Amino acid sequence: MPANISELRRKILIPCLIGQALEFYDFTLCGVFIVILGRNFFPAENEFAALLGGIFAFSAAFWTRPLGALLFGYIGDKHGRKQALTLSILLMGLPTLIIGLLPSYTTIGLAAPCILLCCRLIQGLSAGGEYNGAAIFALEHMKAKPGMISGLISASCVMGAVSATFIAYIVTNFLHFEQAWRIPFYLGACVAVIGFILRKKAMETEDFMKRKPIRGLPILEIIKKYPKQYILAITAGAFNGILIYTLFGFLNLYVIQYLNIKLEVSLFYNVFGMLAFMLSCPIFGRMSDKITPHNSMILASIITIFSSWLGFILLQERATEELILGQIFIGIGVGSFVGPSHIFLQQQFWPEVRYTGVASGFSMGMALTGGTTALIMTYILKETHVLLAPAMYITAASVLWLLLFPILSVKREKESFLEKLGIRKEDEGLEEASSV
Repeated sequence: MPANISELRRKILIPCLIGQALEFYDFTLCGVFIVILGRNFFPAENEFAALLGGIFAFSAAFWTRPLGALLFGYIGDKHGRKQALTLSILLMGLPTLIIGLLPSYTTIGLAAPCILLCCRLIQGLSAGGEYNGAAIFALEHMKAKPGMISGLISASCVMGAVSATFIAYIVTNFLHFEQAWRIPFYLGACVAVIGFILRKKAMETEDFMKRKPIRGLPILEIIKKYPKQYILAITAGAFNGILIYTLFGFLNLYVIQYLNIKLEVSLFYNVFGMLAFMLSCPIFGRMSDKITPHNSMILASIITIFSSWLGFILLQERATEELILGQIFIGIGVGSFVGPSHIFLQQQFWPEVRYTGVASGFSMGMALTGGTTALIMTYILKETHVLLAPAMYITAASVLWLLLFPILSVKREKESFLEKLGIRKEDEGLEEASSV
């Protein structure tokens, strides 16, 4: 184990934060450049069809994310967290580089959209193992203040998204040559190389080394012994997807379409929501160290109800201060749930199936709501003409979480801290999680 805290952070936490930031950097980058990707890699005769092609390629990463969680969950539980995360960051960075180098449709024809689609599918595989896997790796190493670590890892995702938006803004506004849009993709590939090197040098976690290996597939073991915890992970992923993609995707559409505010102004206001989310993640994560992750997840569902109603009420005022405050309140609500979620979900599974249980369950939930939240909220608004309908949708999801939570979760407040993280003490006769 590293001799001091700074060395520990350098060897463990920093590689995890880089991977998380890279995932959302890439995801946001492809979203920001949807129009350009469609124009370059799809037939340009029909501009709308090219745009649909870009959206199609962008959404492809959602399709393979659950499969990637199963794949990297298997590698992480069978062969080690380090091996899984080293491979996942490589599979995120390489397609990013290929997209940056990819010739246009006019140069190589149908090969261009096919290669772009394959790159996005591979990035989806990587994202499925990266998001939860990096948190598991960091939290199994760093036992002190796990809620804070959980919140920092969540916050790094927002940093990646903000960085992608900022770099895209610089490139599109100040670099006036045709291929300038490729530069952010090259930067993403460079960051992946740095993350890969750092992860190769990292140590495997003690939890993995001391686990009791299982025979067969981890997912089958989970279905047999951890059905409640697995459903809970799916539910947490679904609720997380609703909150995240309300803030990252739907709010801009809402402000532009229903409040009649211009795109560039809407993006400015949305930055405040993302920053509030980023800052609140470690704050609520640290709070979970004080009141336990279990209680934090209950509190978060209550906070999201009040913050969403207050946020959408303020947005309807259309004044600058209210628009900023509305975004901030919604961002705080998202951070209250996302911040402590990593450490909470990690407590639900023993080390031998933890990677698969958390990553695959969470990714399945995200796949259910990540791509549908904006569509559902837009449909409800169209049918009801009630501008507070999105707050109602979030409230319904929060109430569902509150109802399912006590039925599915494993509460371990009376165990020692190490036992909460899944390290058994056989001499004390600690029961298997499946029999808790």
